[in-house]
Amino acid sequence: MGKTKINSGFGVIEVLVAATIISTAIFSLFNVFVLAARLSEESADKIRANFLAEEGLEALRYLRDESWQSNLAALSAGTNYYLSFDGGTSEWSIGTSNPGAIDSVFTRTITPANVSRDSSDNIVSAGGTNDPNTKLFSVRVTWLEHGALQSLVLSTYLADIYNK
Repeated sequence: MGKTKINSGFGVIEVLVAATIISTAIFSLFNVFVLAARLSEESADKIRANFLAEEGLEALRYLRDESWQSNLAALSAGTNYYLSFDGGTSEWSIGTSNPGAIDSVFTRTITPANVSRDSSDNIVSAGGTNDPNTKLFSVRVTWLEHGALQSLVLSTYLADIYNK
């Protein structure tokens, strides 16, 4: 006569299982997008910091080319210096006065170090004679990222190759 429903509870269970699977997939995709956005922002900050450090090295080369004696020879080893660009004259300058954060995010410092050479005129880390016409310059760019201070350092040797 009448059919008995054996499958009466399976419809609700199937809907619950499907809703759980779909919810989990959507939640996972959301987390992936949030993580991708955060990593993209961090990557962009590191790229900008690297460009600012490279720009600092190029500015130091410019200052060397303009006049080693006037711009770089008198800088004290271990002292932090800051670069400034004058848009009116299109020239770089270096001094101890902090011009403030670049793009309200990054701080760039320049730190010179003395260079010593051995009797064969090779740069040595210990001993040797101080070479007043060569300095090791380190450009440090720092920024705050998710409450933690991040930094990037690039270094190069510069010498008075033009005797200016």
